[in-house]
Amino acid sequence: MVSKTYRVLLISGDRTHQEGYAAAFSNDPRSEIVGVADEADVSNQRHEWNRAMAARYSVPYYDNLDEALAQRDVDLISVCPEIERRGRVILRCAGRGLPLFLDKPLAGTPEDISDIQAAVNGAGVPAQMYSFTSTPWARAAKEALQSGDLGDLIAVHAEVMFAKGRAGTAPGGLNRSEHEFSDRFTFTEAKRELFDLGIYPIVLCLWLADSPVKQVTAHTANYFFAEHAAADIEDFGVLTIEFENGVVGSAVGGRIGFYSHPKIGPHGITVSGTGGTKTFSAWDPHIEVFSDEPRPLLPSPHPEDPMSMWRSTQVESGVPRKMGWVAFEDETGWGADEMSSFLDSLDADSSPDVGVGLAASATEVVLAAYQSAARGRPVTL
Repeated sequence: MVSKTYRVLLISGDRTHQEGYAAAFSNDPRSEIVGVADEADVSNQRHEWNRAMAARYSVPYYDNLDEALAQRDVDLISVCPEIERRGRVILRCAGRGLPLFLDKPLAGTPEDISDIQAAVNGAGVPAQMYSFTSTPWARAAKEALQSGDLGDLIAVHAEVMFAKGRAGTAPGGLNRSEHEFSDRFTFTEAKRELFDLGIYPIVLCLWLADSPVKQVTAHTANYFFAEHAAADIEDFGVLTIEFENGVVGSAVGGRIGFYSHPKIGPHGITVSGTGGTKTFSAWDPHIEVFSDEPRPLLPSPHPEDPMSMWRSTQVESGVPRKMGWVAFEDETGWGADEMSSFLDSLDADSSPDVGVGLAASATEVVLAAYQSAARGRPVTL
């Protein structure tokens, strides 16, 4: 039996991506959750959601971050507060001198990105931001490039779109103008989808191109959801990335509605080189299932999460799992793959795929994408 060598402290609980991260850490035989913590002055609702996660894993809840960081029986910290306070929380956690697993994107402002990178590097601690680089289809793309079968890389395209929520409600004729900067990323009913989902294909492009970014050109829009339009945030975004080594990348991220895809959404990478082009899809190969069963129906919207963003509210609402496609590589294991990859890097004392440097670069690209979309022209980094 493998001994549990990593005792994990979770910063923030339910109604964040920590729901998935915690489940993966709990299921890995090398790690165990020993506590949930947060800042003292968060809302009563946030404290309640944090206590719910602590109760689920039968661990203490520390409603004072300093007290939690002073605990001796901690080996790793999973940091997942709302984006607006992520910068200061990561800085405090970095000061503890332990490995950090970081939510994506890294932060919401250039200043926070710079401060986080400096704090993590200054503390000399390993850190990894959640991404899709550990998925089987991303690994296959990387291996194809490294094998030399595709020759020298010319271009890479990556797309990650989530089929969640009730599409078709966006007001017709809407021509929303993007904003260069934002001070708010957390909403009950929606997410900034280029920020939240676009970070995945952006990371994949940077990871595969392996070159500094020179220029970003982007467009955002509202095609599907009234919730996003009402919050004045995009539900879809697309961008091109010009790298200093001459490679061109393109990234697509957005939310497209529950019935828009037979699984959780289009996820894939296309790589073009001097020796050919190859596409790697999350869903190929797959088995397509036909039956006389009626299609799954979405339940009534959850009052705290009408777009079904969080695992806990999906379970509470009874959101069905679509089984029209049965993929050979089940997407429910992707989070576990990411945690396993990070723990592997700690075991081997090696660098994680998406360390703080790549995480910072990818987050800078998505922030530059908003500037480009607002200005209607390319932005140079």
